Amino acid sequence: MIEETVSQKQATENVLVMAERLAFLYYSFAKTLEESLSSDEAKTLTLKAIDMYGRLAAESAAKQLKIQGLETTLENFKFGKDLPSAGWEAAKIQKPDDKPCEKISKITYCPLADSWKKLGDDAKRLGRLYCGVDQAKFKAYGKGYLCFHDKNVLDGDDYCIIRVVSDDSKNNK
Repeated sequence: MIEETVSQKQATENVLVMAERLAFLYYSFAKTLEESLSSDEAKTLTLKAIDMYGRLAAESAAKQLKIQGLETTLENFKFGKDLPSAGWEAAKIQKPDDKPCEKISKITYCPLADSWKKLGDDAKRLGRLYCGVDQAKFKAYGKGYLCFHDKNVLDGDDYCIIRVVSDDSKNNK
């Protein structure tokens, strides 16, 4: 096997192509369910699949941490290889005083959301269901956590805010 080094730019482009294809695949499945079943049945099955996907992602992250000898804590989650290091863009954000949390992320660019927005309102609506993967993932990860989308670009916001709290927290709004 010949080893090849690629530039960061080329690696990012490859991740973005794969993210776009994943967005297309998800939309195609969700739309096909809607066209084949009642609206309620389609939504139920889509959310059930997203929940399973989130659990699988959490299990994969926990397995990666175990291989590295790390505990399944929120601080270590980033080492679980949940998402590629290229393609998504984030900005620093301080933990809000009015909504206590253990982890908070400000996502300024999501290639999946960008793809759904380009496909139109129907794809944005179905894509927003996909975002439930975060809730499923953190619920299944470690001790279980509650995850909230305080902002989401598919809801019309300029960026996404994903906030995670302990499942025993009283301030989970």
